[in-house]
Amino acid sequence: MSSKTATYTGFEFEVAGFPALAVINKDLADKAVQATYPNAVLIEIIPDTYNEFGHPEEKEYDYLLDVEKKMIDYLEEQTQTVHVGHTTAFRKREIIFYTKEVDKVDGFLNYYLSTIERENFYEIEADPDWKNVSAFYELL
Repeated sequence: MSSKTATYTGFEFEVAGFPALAVINKDLADKAVQATYPNAVLIEIIPDTYNEFGHPEEKEYDYLLDVEKKMIDYLEEQTQTVHVGHTTAFRKREIIFYTKEVDKVDGFLNYYLSTIERENFYEIEADPDWKNVSAFYELL
């Protein structure tokens, strides 16, 4: 499943009284597809510049999209990983993948995130039922 041909949809919601946005891959709503990628990959990046809502300013937004695109390109081509989407909340961009290959993804992220010059965190956890993103898929 390539994100290049996927259909994404957007959501608006609130987190701690601030507006938040999500862009989610609709093509991954099928439980049979989800079952083949049992591990959640949650990557949090703190933007350098942001507006009064804590969302990245235009140049920073473009930079974060480029960072995300590079992750998508590598992970989808070199590992068995799917791009679920991202959320933007107060001073935080979270990029979401699900994978079959934890060690390969961990190795790549450990290297790649050290090059982006932004504060970041990531975790990879078993989530065979996709509970981390189920609220979005229930809204489709």
